[in-house]
Amino acid sequence: MNPSEERKGFGRAAVHGTAWRFMSYFGGKLMVFLSTIFLARLLAKDDFGIVGYALTAIALLDVASDLGVAEAVVYYAEDKKKNSTAFWISLAIGFSLFVLSWFLAPLLVAYFRDDRILPVIRVMALTFPLNALGSTHEAILRKNLAFERTTVPVFLRAVTKGLLSIILAFMGFGAWSLVWGQLGGTLISSILLWMLSPWSPSFEFDIASARSLLNYGVKDIGANFLAMLLLNLDYWLVGRYMGAEILGVYMLSYRLPELLILQLARIISQVNFPIYTKLREMQDGLARGFLKITSFTSLVTVPLGIGLALLAQPFTIVFFTEKWLDAVPVLRAIALYAMFLSLIHNASSVYKAQGNFKIVTRLSAVRLLMLIPALWWATAMKGSIVAVGWMHALIAFISAVMGLIVAARMLGLPLRDLFTSIWPAMLAGSVMAGVVFVVLDLAAGLSSLQQLMVTVPLGALVYFVALWITNRELVLEIVQRLWSAVSRQQEGMPKVS
Repeated sequence: MNPSEERKGFGRAAVHGTAWRFMSYFGGKLMVFLSTIFLARLLAKDDFGIVGYALTAIALLDVASDLGVAEAVVYYAEDKKKNSTAFWISLAIGFSLFVLSWFLAPLLVAYFRDDRILPVIRVMALTFPLNALGSTHEAILRKNLAFERTTVPVFLRAVTKGLLSIILAFMGFGAWSLVWGQLGGTLISSILLWMLSPWSPSFEFDIASARSLLNYGVKDIGANFLAMLLLNLDYWLVGRYMGAEILGVYMLSYRLPELLILQLARIISQVNFPIYTKLREMQDGLARGFLKITSFTSLVTVPLGIGLALLAQPFTIVFFTEKWLDAVPVLRAIALYAMFLSLIHNASSVYKAQGNFKIVTRLSAVRLLMLIPALWWATAMKGSIVAVGWMHALIAFISAVMGLIVAARMLGLPLRDLFTSIWPAMLAGSVMAGVVFVVLDLAAGLSSLQQLMVTVPLGALVYFVALWITNRELVLEIVQRLWSAVSRQQEGMPKVS
């Protein structure tokens, strides 16, 4: 197969993999969204906040959940001995983190100043060993581009988590309904990964393999630690300075942009990492692939971010009730924050495929240096989660511009080409925003449900028409690629072993 045909094959693999991951993502996150609707009605704001404390504490240690071993499995050539070694390393780390969480829990209680979270943190820490049971299996499936086999665990994890949480909430378990739902979903996912993967670990443990796996994985720890701080710094500060109830409101406002925008960007990044590792030997393969994926990602995340920001109030009232109206102004800001970040998520996969972690670490460090004083001012001084949201949005915008410039230089892309790739989404999104804003103003007398029923389909139609008028070739290319992925017309696609 010549390089051009091989590159097209990997392109089809990217679309196919993203389609499969998105189907599982959409199905699973639809269940998460539906469960959130029920739980927002059944649980108090405090309940969300208590679990938020625990999740924030667990995230601190989750950085070292497998010391980057799963990504190392994807990076290196297929090796059964190396894979088994990776499994035992991950499992050992998972149990070690559970024990460490148990002893660190009192310190975290002192930080958040809430005794209720001690048992919650200790039980929630069981996610470490449970997740470790399936992490190597999932990495091997991704390495072999067997994305369709990863859909069932992702989907049923979300279904189990949602249903179990709702049932327990109805039974009056309060915050514990979220805890047991989380653990149940993780256990089901790991069991299914064992059932669906053609690989199973042996009792081999090779020191040389362990050294190479950890040498690669540990390089990613710095970037992962910074990413954890970037994702959880707001929770740490809101939780300490503003209490469990306000943290619960903030968490709910963050939930929807994360489900619709950030998780989609992460899935695209996960799908493309193993493909980038295969494209790195092709001339201009990484650059062209990055350009195309960035363009496709923006076409989805830009209208989602703008639309969610505009429709935050009617959406909150319809789905979460007026009890959560305090979340509306925060939701608007976080929607834009998620949209900006989605534009640079794909770049980290390119850097990791090249084994270059310094760029990710440095960019994350710069963003963190901007965030720390901004979020401290918003929480400790201003005492406002709305200010937290808008500080996030502003710094995410600055970071997106910086990230795109660095990616262009790193990959040898003309900066104009990179910004041109996201221009169609920005232009069509702006047209959509103008129309939806006017219609919302005209429909002010309608109920929140009626406003959504008018503006959502209208906004989608306006966005599509604007894209069609300004860049018809791009629309046709996307439709063709999606049709190819769905119909499984994958001639020239690398075979899955």
